Amino acid sequence: MTTPFLPTPADTEAARQQLLLIRSAPLPNRLASILEDLLGQLAAGKAVQVVTLEPEITTQQAAELLKVSRPYLVKLVEEGTLPHRKVGPRRRLHLEDVLAYKARLDTQRQQALQALADDLQELGLD
Repeated sequence: MTTPFLPTPADTEAARQQLLLIRSAPLPNRLASILEDLLGQLAAGKAVQVVTLEPEITTQQAAELLKVSRPYLVKLVEEGTLPHRKVGPRRRLHLEDVLAYKARLDTQRQQALQALADDLQELGLD
């Protein structure tokens, strides 16, 4: 289920108030972090979208999550980069595997960006 939500000014103010409460409430760190991020976006007046996902997702859902095309994702699956299982003619991917792959990509991108920044600083072009 996808739920788009465009906040009104009242929603934005309510999000600010709830954000203050969450920052002082005893919530598990991971849950507090998610709620803080969501309310922070709303407090800034940004639209948010909440998507619920099953433990197994389709190739289309995985492609949307990774922000790649479905044919590219299928290529990753066929290469063995992303594990999957077949349900009839359809492929299903474990959400954990897709999120782990995304985390690896994000780490690689961050390292490449840092290396580029270091090179620019070394050349005095920062």
